[in-house]
Amino acid sequence: MNGRNESEARRLEALRLQMRAIVPFLDDQSIIEIALNADGKIWVERMGARMVCTEVSMTKDEAMVMLGLAADAIGTEISAAKPSLAALIPGWNTRLQAMVPPVVEAPIFTIRKPPTKVFTLDDYVARRILSDRQADQVRRAVGDRANILVGGAAGSGKSTFTNAILAEIAHQTDDRLYIVEDMRELQCAARNKLQIFVQEPVYGWQRAIVDALRSRPDRIIVGEVRGGAAALELVKAWNTGHPGGLCTVHANDTRGMLDRICQLLEEVIPTAPRAFIAQVINVCVHLTKDASHPAGRRISGFDRVVGLKTDGSWFLESVV
Repeated sequence: MNGRNESEARRLEALRLQMRAIVPFLDDQSIIEIALNADGKIWVERMGARMVCTEVSMTKDEAMVMLGLAADAIGTEISAAKPSLAALIPGWNTRLQAMVPPVVEAPIFTIRKPPTKVFTLDDYVARRILSDRQADQVRRAVGDRANILVGGAAGSGKSTFTNAILAEIAHQTDDRLYIVEDMRELQCAARNKLQIFVQEPVYGWQRAIVDALRSRPDRIIVGEVRGGAAALELVKAWNTGHPGGLCTVHANDTRGMLDRICQLLEEVIPTAPRAFIAQVINVCVHLTKDASHPAGRRISGFDRVVGLKTDGSWFLESVV
């Protein structure tokens, strides 16, 4: 082992030691989210259940040292001058979002773990999240090379449902998939695939999507579209010989999902081409958390995009 590898190993060991209070939660495959609040309490969320407060806590000093080590592991810092950190935690490849004073009272963080199990559409039907007809419509959309948008709030299950659609694509086709994300949440069994990991600011979303067109993909998959430039490149790609794409977006409902794409586009162009969006995006599926549902979430909207009405509003056809 050379000096660089030894130094990296020491940093990772120091980080793991500082994270010892939450390592059992990181290693527990049923836990999908771990959060530290300003009062030092650790909360966890298990798949299909509400977030609960644990008996584990971290002091301000412990949290600051942990976050400093996490930042150092990716070559950055977190401090009063740079109080926000977005990073992957080495070893677990989990997404860390953290903030420190002065923007918060005390260090806080949220750790989002990638799903460990890929559920199929049949699993979603069995758990009464999807109806039989909705599952059939997803299968048909995959076969027809429709562009599918999956929406919902953070933690609503967008990535998990996207994985189910990816499983269906792999089952139905031998298409070459180009998958872009900023952490390893999307899991795909396709034999011919490229998985690209965005690393801001070195390699951003827009660059990754532009590069897709030079990689001979059949379908372009984006873990989450966030910026206007990336959204513009994505819809252009979906409309220029690469149909059958899949993407997630944060929104309150299916109409809001289409509006969100328009809002992103208007970050870089004067007016979003709504008719063009209605032509490019074919299916919108929206998920929401629901504590009363046995699975902890449900499909809150499933619409085919027909086009625009004469008043410019979205013409959607519901699938139940």
